[in-house]
Order: sequence, then structure tokens, then C-alpha cells
Amino acid sequence: MAAEPKTVLYVAWAPFFSGAERALLLTASHLDPARYRPVVALGTDGDLAKEFRAAGVPTVITPIQYSGLANVLPWMRSIWGIARVARAHRAAILHSNDLPSFQPVGYAARLTGLPAVTHVRFPDSRSGYEWFTKSGFTRALFVSDGLRAPAVAEAPALFGTRSEILHDGVLLPELPGPAGRLALKRELGLPEDRPTVVIAGQVVKIKGIWEFLAAAEQLLTARVKVAFAVLGDDLKGNGAVRREAEAHVRTRGLGDAVHFLGFRPDAPRLIPAFDLVAVPSHVEPLGNATLEAMAAARPVVGSRVGGIPEMVADGVTGLLVPPGDSAALAEAIASLVGDPVRLEAFGQAGRARAETHFSMQVHATRLQGIYDAITAQR
Repeated sequence: MAAEPKTVLYVAWAPFFSGAERALLLTASHLDPARYRPVVALGTDGDLAKEFRAAGVPTVITPIQYSGLANVLPWMRSIWGIARVARAHRAAILHSNDLPSFQPVGYAARLTGLPAVTHVRFPDSRSGYEWFTKSGFTRALFVSDGLRAPAVAEAPALFGTRSEILHDGVLLPELPGPAGRLALKRELGLPEDRPTVVIAGQVVKIKGIWEFLAAAEQLLTARVKVAFAVLGDDLKGNGAVRREAEAHVRTRGLGDAVHFLGFRPDAPRLIPAFDLVAVPSHVEPLGNATLEAMAAARPVVGSRVGGIPEMVADGVTGLLVPPGDSAALAEAIASLVGDPVRLEAFGQAGRARAETHFSMQVHATRLQGIYDAITAQR
């Protein structure tokens, strides 16, 4: 008789739907149902909860609360709530989607006697790492070596022997032909007579929005035949940075060449409409925008920071530039939009790299191997 699939309880605060939330949705949706069954506990009944319910994944809303002298009772209720969900669904593993959400998860794992896994998606200080993991953990999964290496150096006792790298995965859509790409351009109101460069995701300073707009101005002033698009919004700030960026573009007289497309939950479907994806981040542990560009066979010009060099093969699938350098960003963009053959070759090489290194199949196989090792030890 075949063994019953083991249940993994994923936990996330999820105040809005961004890269980390999309990664969790993809992960939970691509487990082998014969081996692992996902259940999700979310601290916010928002967009991510709707997506999970639509996908048929059991979803429970329960408070996610950090510890502190002023909120001891809410914090304890948060721990008991997670433990109660774990017991009700007979979970075999608790898996926090990020380090901040892990703080109550770790104590719930101690209450239930279950192994506790946490993703680490953002850098922190040694004291921060220690505070979030003070309950103890079984395994920490870093989304890139660019994130793990400094964390191990910062807190070797925590992460030296109980952590590993697990790159996020990406869906590999069927690529549209020329007619399909043209239809997407028209859907978005993009010009058809010139290449368009997009920055996608959170519209915030650390994602390089100001360097992107400065590079756009430099190229437009130099009369390079190119358009620019901003696909996303400032979700944390309720659109504040995006509105500031729009005002800046109007003030500089660039409104006809820089298109603000807003937040789109179907952003991966739209990426083939663009000719080049810019990822000029100051900090980027990994980055869904880069993975989605590669999956859509779009070349990337990205910053040489964090996990971006682990995705972008410089001179093969895209170009890497120093973070914060709008002139270098503009030069790299110009070199690619002015060479359609190279642009196409980089895009195809990026798609091939996504298939072999970053597909959801590769990601799920690796993750389930980690789960197998943990449950075998128990």
C-alpha cells in the first residue's frame, strides 16, 4: 500500500501580494501530491488567500504576531493558533515563508514537536537573525548564495550547518510568436515602432526606480529610439513612490515615452510584450522579475548585487552593471536595443537557463528532497 502524503503547513503574514507571496503560491501548487500535501496558514485574508482558495489549497486565516512585552497575550494566541492548525491538519512539517513570520512558527513547532523550516528571503543583522530564530529551527533555506554567504559570516553558529540554498522557481509559459507579442503591446498601449524596456515589480527606491528613470532620460535626450515602461506599484506605501515617479516624469517632459502600467497580478503573462527587462536593484536577494524575464525569453540588464549574478549569465543571457549607476545602466540598455540579433540571442539563452536551473520542476524536486531528509531523520 502506498504511503499517505505528508502535510506541510506553510505560514506567512502576507499583508500584500508581492514576490515572496508569489513564490509561496507557486511552491505550494507544485508539490508532488503523492508525496506532500500543502496547507496554508496566513496572517492576512487578502490577495494571497484568494489565490490559494482559487487553487484549491486548504487555507486558514490565523493571527501572526511577534513577541514583545506589550503584546504577550496576542503573541501566545498566535503560537497556539498555528499549533492548532498544525494539529487539525496532522502536519508533518511547519514551513515559514520568510524569517519574520517564523518567530511564532518556531514556538508552535516546539509545542507540537514538529520540524520547523524557514525561508530566508531578505538580509538582516546578526541580532535580527537571532531574534527571529530564538525558538530554534530545523533548516533555513536561503533564496541565493548572495544572501546566505553574508548571513553565515554574520551568524555562523545559526546558519553554518543548518542552512542551504534553494533558488525560487518560475513557471515556463508557452512563448507567443510575433503576432502574440504585438497583441500584448497593443493591449498595454505600447509603441510598436521601437523597443520597450520595462522595470517590473515593486516601485521603490531599492529596486532602482530612480536609476531607471535617469537612464531613460539619458537615452531619450540622446535620441535613442526606445520607450520605457513601469509595470508595478509601491504596494507598501499605497502608491506613494509610484506617484512621485509619475510626477517626476511629467516634470521632465518624458510622459510620452515612459508608460506607467500599474500593478498587474498577471504580470508574467505580459512580460513578452517588452523587448528588454531592467532590474537595477540596490538590494536583491534573488528577484522574481529576473526569473520571469528569463522564462519569457527576455534579456535582462541587472545590477551586480545579491542573487542577480546567480541568474543572469553576464554577456550570455543579459548584462550586469554596478548598482546605483544610471549611466552604466543606460549604456547597457543602448548596446542591446541597438543590436536586435544579440537581443534575441540573449533572450533565448535566458529561457534555456530558466528551463535547466530555475523551473518549478527543478525547485519542487529540490525542496521535496529536503523535506524527505528532514522527515527521515525523525
